[in-house]
Amino acid sequence: MLKLLNILACAALSVHLAAAQQAAYSVIPEPAKTNLTQGTARTLKLLSDKASPALGKDAYQLTVTPQGAHLSSGGKEGRIYGLVTLQQLQDQLAAHPEGIPCGVIKDKPRYPWRGMMVDPARHFIPMKDLKKFVDLMAYYKFNKLQLHLTDDQGWRLPVPGYPKLKSISSKRAESFGNGTPHEGMYTRQELKDLVAYCAARGIEVIPEIDMPGHNQALAAAYPEFFCFPDHNTKVSTIGGVGLYLVCPHKPEIWKFYAAVFDELRDIFPSTMVHLGGDEAPLEKTWEKCPLSVKYRQQKGMKDVHEELKEFEAKMASMLAARGKKPIFWYEKPWAQASVYRKGDTVFTWRMGLTPSTITETKKQGLPLIIAAGEHCYLDYPQIPGQDNRGWMPTTTLEQSYKLDPAYGRPEQETDHIIGVQATMWAEQLPTLNHLLYRTYPRACAIAEAGWSPMNVRSWENFQRKLADQRQFVLKRFNYNMERTKENEPPFK
Repeated sequence: MLKLLNILACAALSVHLAAAQQAAYSVIPEPAKTNLTQGTARTLKLLSDKASPALGKDAYQLTVTPQGAHLSSGGKEGRIYGLVTLQQLQDQLAAHPEGIPCGVIKDKPRYPWRGMMVDPARHFIPMKDLKKFVDLMAYYKFNKLQLHLTDDQGWRLPVPGYPKLKSISSKRAESFGNGTPHEGMYTRQELKDLVAYCAARGIEVIPEIDMPGHNQALAAAYPEFFCFPDHNTKVSTIGGVGLYLVCPHKPEIWKFYAAVFDELRDIFPSTMVHLGGDEAPLEKTWEKCPLSVKYRQQKGMKDVHEELKEFEAKMASMLAARGKKPIFWYEKPWAQASVYRKGDTVFTWRMGLTPSTITETKKQGLPLIIAAGEHCYLDYPQIPGQDNRGWMPTTTLEQSYKLDPAYGRPEQETDHIIGVQATMWAEQLPTLNHLLYRTYPRACAIAEAGWSPMNVRSWENFQRKLADQRQFVLKRFNYNMERTKENEPPFK
């Protein structure tokens, strides 16, 4: 009995000491391991900065001493992350000039993919605003930026030989009845500059070209790409799921997407292109398309999903010829029809379906990124009573923080999970202020879910750190992360 009490006492002491170590610093995401040492640091000048490949490319060790800080990093990524942690500690020291405890931080990410998706297709984001967004991403060690460049409401990628993408597809008459015209198109050079800006901060930019659906903006400019051409089609001014799916039997679309993929190859070094693949009502489009009906009959295809499988395989082949591979939003009917190929990376996103999707994708051999709607959809309101457009659920900060990407399952069931992603769909986010307001501070919670092992995570400690982080961000970025029911930017 005495031995058992000793064991329990030691365990309790260990938990207490671990909590004390964490409480010394206000770093988000929480480092994998923190050990305090004797002494107080009143300066955090970087005294040494050396490479230690044995740590691993994305790992680092930061040692805080009374004289300053020493950084060892396993690679370029690890050095970037170590310097970000040093930045946050410097911000903490500035807020507490009496000093912070000395210690050693040994750190690396739990998952290699820690992404954020922004949606300039719905509301164009000027490049200077995108760079401000990236600065905050880097401060919280996100390393993937997905650009949703095309949708029913706008097309933002320039494609040589297709001038109507700019003159027609990049513009719409209004947004949700507000009477205000909206437009925007990036230049090739702007996108290249963004890629370089992100790379310097350890962030990879992944373009998304949605297909076969979400293409009303494309249909407004090039109706001949579609099953039922309508020359009166306009760029969508509302939300919802449209019926504008490109027709796989129009030779023009293969020439078009070859040009699109050439442009992506020349602008984005990433080996990945997101091809969307969500919310494609095949039964209302391809199922009835005369060209599709005839083709399925000729090929002996049993249903429209076999046609879709061939479509996606051809797109994948075109990307492979350019050194790239597709990634997709996961749709269960597509999976059941074997549309995805083993090794395809997919995102789980539909509300409540992530647990079953984890099981399915493990069996199918599909790397999985967690973008679960109930935790990661940050365009939803974060405080009860805020504007929800009549349908959006409220996702509180605590709800976002509760995300465990493995959903409590053992490693052998979840080793195909490669990361997390926060998504900010922008139908209702017209400006940078609206985007940042909804994104933060919940993005801090998603950052910790993607980086920190579960055994060092604590809602109570996160709240303590966030109180400090609000001051750090206000001073460093001149941005206020305080949130109340009343202080959201108004929607016109």
